[in-house]
Amino acid sequence: MTETQPGAMADLLSKDHRITEKGMMEFRPFGVDAQGNKIRDASGVTVVANVECLEESVAEARGREAGQKAVADLCRLLDERINDQAYHVTPQLLRQVWNSYSYEFVCFLGEFCSEISGDQRFQFHVGEKKLVSPIIQTLGRPFSVSQIYRMFPHFGQKYAKGSILFSTGAITDRSAVLRMSYTDHAYRQFGPYRKACAYLICQSSKAALGSFPHLIHSLRAADIIDRACIAEGDDCCEWEFRWTPREPRALLGALAGAGISGATLSYMRLRHPDIPLMETVLLALFPGVALWLANIARILRRKVTATERVLQEQIRLADTRHEELREAYLDQEQVAVDLKRRVSQLTLLHQTGVMVSSTLDREVLLQQALQSIKHNLDFDRVMISFYDSERKVSYDRRVIGVPDDVAAFARSLETPVTDPACIEGQLLLEGKPILIKDVHEVWDLLHPFSQQLASRTQTKALITVPLKVKDRIIGSLTVDRLQDHSLNEEDLEVMITVANHLAITLDHAAAYRQIEDLNIGLEAKVRERTTALEHVNQELNLANKQLQELDQLKSSFVSTVSHELRTPMTSIKGYVENMLEGIAGHVTEKQAAYLARIKYNTERLTRMINDLLDLSKIEAKRVELQMSSVSLPELISDVAESLQDMAQEKSVSLRVHRTHSLPTVQGDKDKLHQVLTNLIHNAIKFTPAGGRVEISG
Repeated sequence: MTETQPGAMADLLSKDHRITEKGMMEFRPFGVDAQGNKIRDASGVTVVANVECLEESVAEARGREAGQKAVADLCRLLDERINDQAYHVTPQLLRQVWNSYSYEFVCFLGEFCSEISGDQRFQFHVGEKKLVSPIIQTLGRPFSVSQIYRMFPHFGQKYAKGSILFSTGAITDRSAVLRMSYTDHAYRQFGPYRKACAYLICQSSKAALGSFPHLIHSLRAADIIDRACIAEGDDCCEWEFRWTPREPRALLGALAGAGISGATLSYMRLRHPDIPLMETVLLALFPGVALWLANIARILRRKVTATERVLQEQIRLADTRHEELREAYLDQEQVAVDLKRRVSQLTLLHQTGVMVSSTLDREVLLQQALQSIKHNLDFDRVMISFYDSERKVSYDRRVIGVPDDVAAFARSLETPVTDPACIEGQLLLEGKPILIKDVHEVWDLLHPFSQQLASRTQTKALITVPLKVKDRIIGSLTVDRLQDHSLNEEDLEVMITVANHLAITLDHAAAYRQIEDLNIGLEAKVRERTTALEHVNQELNLANKQLQELDQLKSSFVSTVSHELRTPMTSIKGYVENMLEGIAGHVTEKQAAYLARIKYNTERLTRMINDLLDLSKIEAKRVELQMSSVSLPELISDVAESLQDMAQEKSVSLRVHRTHSLPTVQGDKDKLHQVLTNLIHNAIKFTPAGGRVEISG
């Protein structure tokens, strides 16, 4: 594949406009965004292509282990730029093709891949070798190269819906002009690095498009001519692709036409020699040309019909399956993110509980709580302040994530809280948790002291919730992140839960001294409760003995009843068998059927009685085994034969095969017979009519 590159743009971007200079990622990499919308900017196909190309290129140069380490390094670099640990990535996650990502994340990943591989044209190679997925190659085979390029906007939207706009220009049998531009949604993620991001995506996209002739139709890859590029300041990326198509052949039709024309010419010269030669040739050519044209038309009709049929079927199935799997995987990934966040929350709550049990020193407790909240929930700044309800003053603010002078300034402030309409009043007087997405929108509702603190910390958005113990507010817990649009309702709910636990923890620390004073009285109560528990334990032991006696009586009753029922059942079975054998006189066919049914149900009742008896023995721990050598093939054959009637009545096929290799074992033949009978009986019972049960070993 050949291409024309836009000047020294690659060098310019790699030196002066690296995307990774952007710092931390501002947007969520996958799942749902801050507004609750599913992130579908870039398909997982793009990420998988980058990861596979990175691992293969590094492994080819430095070995397999180096390739695996390169992917691990990629995940580490990405995680360093993602604020929320719930969205940290692993090699397994990046290899999931059905995921979808933000374009900000994909651009970071693309530049990191170029750095790790040491290949300045890494993105071009990714597009050339990996970006055209096998499903696209399969779907594209029934179509010509020009038809594939005409469908470019349709398939492009499948992999970058709502982020990239695709269009086509002039398309011929040998060339195609394609265009690509971005929506405002994508440009917001690019930020000031619009040209650098566009350059990376442009390189991989045009390389993938240029590889269509080769990957789909085994032709030489298309030549690429860059006509416009967003990285150069143009409104869109525009490329011209040129390729050499495979010439169509209709040799068989041409030979058949030539044969008919030759035969016609010979016939005309022999039968009508008086007709001029030119007229004879023209007449002879007519049927041959007609046949050749008819053959070509027939071939084309077949190709068109087959192509349309395959097109409709493949597009319908592929589109449906693609969307189903993609939506399912997006939901799965969001569940995984939610689980990670819940794990972080539970970790924080666990650590809060550990802090309660490990120390009741107020200062140590405050420092550990601030650090734990900041680390586990990925906030940039965390602040705890206390509230004196008698003086109506907020005081003693403890904050981490800011310079020492700002922390000292915050601790020195005492903010009067008297107006229930202001932010501080809503928080501390009414106990209302507050989410502020833009602090400037509520600036006038802040106390002047709070305005000073917000200015010094450059706060953009924050969450503040009351520390409430029962109906008493003892302070507030405030958190924020430095990125815009980084706080939402989920964060607010988490902080409400954390604040409730933290308030209880702080209240426990304050009440520690009071608890010590009550120790003496508590010891007496403990002794009293211990005595009561011992009495209850004795009563429970007595009740347990009574239950054991009742259980023994029950087992004895079941055993007795089972023995008493087996005798009449055996008698009934004997009489029925005698009647079936004609001892009591001639039996009609209908009578025989009724008697057979009576015999079957008698045997079934006998088995049920035996089961009850066996259960009674098991419960009484009196099971005796009669050990002997048992041939498993013979045993299986006997059991299957005894259940054939039942299988036939249910219209179920019961077959035994491949049991000759089973060994002779030591065991209780009757018990083994019962186990096999139960297993095969259940298999027949729960197999629908027309099904089959097979026994093999």
